[in-house]
Amino acid sequence: MKSALLFSVLITLSVMGCTKRQGSDIRSGTLTVLATESHLPLVQQLVADYHSVFSDVVVTPWGTTTRAAIVDMVNDSVRCVIVDRRLNEEERSAVESAKLRVIETEIARDGLAVLVHSSNKLSAISLETLKAIVSGKTALWNTVPESKLLGVIELCLTGKNSGLYELISRYFFKLEKDASLTAMATSQQGIIEYVASHPEALGVVSYAAWKDTTRPANDSARKNVRPLDLLTTNAEGVQTMVSLNQRNIYDQTYPLTYSLYVYTSEKMPGPAYGFSAFVAGETGQRVFLYAGLVPKTMPYRTIQLTQE
Repeated sequence: MKSALLFSVLITLSVMGCTKRQGSDIRSGTLTVLATESHLPLVQQLVADYHSVFSDVVVTPWGTTTRAAIVDMVNDSVRCVIVDRRLNEEERSAVESAKLRVIETEIARDGLAVLVHSSNKLSAISLETLKAIVSGKTALWNTVPESKLLGVIELCLTGKNSGLYELISRYFFKLEKDASLTAMATSQQGIIEYVASHPEALGVVSYAAWKDTTRPANDSARKNVRPLDLLTTNAEGVQTMVSLNQRNIYDQTYPLTYSLYVYTSEKMPGPAYGFSAFVAGETGQRVFLYAGLVPKTMPYRTIQLTQE
């Protein structure tokens, strides 16, 4: 298999052509953007790039849980959120009841990294085994003999209001009850740090959080942590190991991939509309590309996706 994939796509959305509509200027004013905490560094970069082009818009990004961001939007407290899952049925019903004009835009694809301590000998894990661990059906490492460990599997995730928890419990595994956690971290960075200091731990974080180089603590903790490959079965019934990288997120051969979304809820186009258009446009999409994720709309120049 080639180590790189070359392709080009013409960009069709350009914020440069934005103009005033219905008396509201999308290139001026103030805007608060709530973002999933694991993707906050990316949103901060997007805000910086946007301000360099449209200096009359003051955009303030804040990190929070996915659920809290969506609740604030539904309550009409904020006009723009960037989250790691789509609105669920309950939230869509609340939007309809509030008579909000909410626009959903898919902006990128990410993946979930399954992390273990560097002393763990396990190199890959199947989705079936991972589901058994998350659901509590498998609680001891001796049931996963390749790990060379015997103790309790210390599962660490973020809380129920996080997109990470919902992706695992509802989207990927559809658990019948709560995940069986040993530790609950307040952030995905906290998950990395927990696994780094607990040899029998297993944690799950976004690829964005794992690749994040903006936090010095990340580099220190990652020396004692490594991501597992996932075991999958191809069309011929042969089991293979798939690594988490940009190439495998793009072609979705890595099973735990998911989309990121920007939601806006302005009654008429304003700064939230302008910012979301920028995020979905060429310059904004490059931020995701260079961060190792897969942008929804590729920049117009030929882009090379690499696998590590």
